[in-house]
Amino acid sequence: MQAVGRVALLLDAFTVERPELTLGECSAAAGLSKSSAHRFLASLEEVQLVERVGTRWRLGPRVVWLATVRLGHLDLRHEAAPHLRGLGRRFHAATAFSIPNGSEMIYVERFDGPGAFGVNARLGALAPIWGGASGRAILMRLSESERAARLDADGWRALDETVRREVLDEIDRGMDVGYCHERNSRFFPGIGGVAVPILDLHGVPVAALSVILPPTELNDDLADEVGTALRGVARELEEHHAPARPAAH
Repeated sequence: MQAVGRVALLLDAFTVERPELTLGECSAAAGLSKSSAHRFLASLEEVQLVERVGTRWRLGPRVVWLATVRLGHLDLRHEAAPHLRGLGRRFHAATAFSIPNGSEMIYVERFDGPGAFGVNARLGALAPIWGGASGRAILMRLSESERAARLDADGWRALDETVRREVLDEIDRGMDVGYCHERNSRFFPGIGGVAVPILDLHGVPVAALSVILPPTELNDDLADEVGTALRGVARELEEHHAPARPAAH
């Protein structure tokens, strides 16, 4: 039982504000020596409850999967599926449902389109949260501090300042129009997409819906049409998960 308690303390150390921690921070949070904390983390890594990113640690993909079960994301994913299929038929496109995990997006649902594109969004794939429309749709609805925390990653810091500025400008544009539009990604050549976030009851983005098209087809008019359709689906899903208001007396 003592070992279980130590594991709980280690996992509890990861927060929205601090999604990635050093070994020293993990050991301090759990009251363990660095060598003991490392042994626990290595064991948790084997079952994907944590994972290493350079010299830092973060929660692993199994935690995300368990969270989807506990918090209803799995239901949300299933409820989104017919809408995504409908959008795929309407726009002759691939569609995807993804969830944020630290500085990455995990694609947990995917429907192919008629063309050979969108391979970056294959089921179970990981992508940098800044790398495409889905992740940027999540970032555009986060607070400044939370956005900074998600972008506090080696991959982001390694980007040229011009590229980082372009990404942040796209996030700003997304906040204005309600969707993010990636015509020809620097990170996924030959991929274009439009995405919107799905918000929980507190306005926190918990997932993203995306339509994936060849960049040659994705002009501004089509992007706006797709974005409007996606926003309608997101609102419907959000309203379905909102608690019923008490009846007026």
